[in-house]
Amino acid sequence: MTARHLDPDAAFFAEWAARRPGQRRDLDRAEKIAAELGAFPVGVPVLTVVGSKGKGTAAVNAAAALAAHRRADGQHLRVGLVTSPAHRTNTERIRLDGLSIAEATYAQIAAGLTAARHAVDVTDGYLSPTGAFTVAGVAWLHRRCDVLVVEEGLGGASDEVSLFAPDVVALTEVFVEHAALLGDSPGAIAADLLAVVRAGTSAVVTGPQSPSVTTVVRHVARRTGAQVHQVPSGHPRRSDELAQANRALGVQAAAELARRHRWTATDADIEAVLATVRTPGRGSWHRWRGADIMVDGAISPTGVRAAAVQHTETTGRLAHAVLCLPDDKDV
Repeated sequence: MTARHLDPDAAFFAEWAARRPGQRRDLDRAEKIAAELGAFPVGVPVLTVVGSKGKGTAAVNAAAALAAHRRADGQHLRVGLVTSPAHRTNTERIRLDGLSIAEATYAQIAAGLTAARHAVDVTDGYLSPTGAFTVAGVAWLHRRCDVLVVEEGLGGASDEVSLFAPDVVALTEVFVEHAALLGDSPGAIAADLLAVVRAGTSAVVTGPQSPSVTTVVRHVARRTGAQVHQVPSGHPRRSDELAQANRALGVQAAAELARRHRWTATDADIEAVLATVRTPGRGSWHRWRGADIMVDGAISPTGVRAAAVQHTETTGRLAHAVLCLPDDKDV
């Protein structure tokens, strides 16, 4: 739910809104719509972010770290990003060089998506909203950037992000979420998420995982030939510490991709760009009517607890907490 609805939003949610009972998302349909939009071949390297929690933070920081790098000709990389969820308007889901697309551009992309949907034969499935943003965002961005960072919407093999072969995959913490769709255990969910890894994927960058997830990571690496890079994070207690762990994951994934393509940046350049990153709704602080309010998108007991600890330690007390859980979360 965004703070402000835009008329072009309807193009991205149309098929989901009209879905029939029992109807499911259709990746074949999504692929045909992507082709109609001109999303193939992508033609630029892709960094894909998958996981259960922290994907947005990892994706935004990976894109920022890449933006600090230069090509062989000395020019800074142009970086495209497809991420979710949006907080203010859905223009935030598609970004170029760190900036959300303009509302006029969003309207043009929406019109193109509508035309592509109508050009593809109707099937028994539908194009999901996250899938619509993924295929339309990639189609618009890949002609304008040197590298793409794409965050999965819901799953790996089951998500439209799987249509675009990644050079590097970043894997955030995996736990049981969306069990009915992805699997009933962390290992099964990890197997779905890591189905995005292809034979041409050079690296899987991951933070600490449970033993069952680690087993899946190693199996996928052996099968595809990808290298596994572990990013240590300790035991974060506060939501800002959790965010820092996912930030480090995104930055390391960006470094692996940059190394593969011989893009260069100094540590100072990277830190300068990372310092400009703002992630509203992800542990962000706001002053309202004399009160210090922290807004966080926690979706697990660990995340909710960490947000409460951070607020209490920062302000000295936690007077009120409002927790909103969508229907698809495990209460």
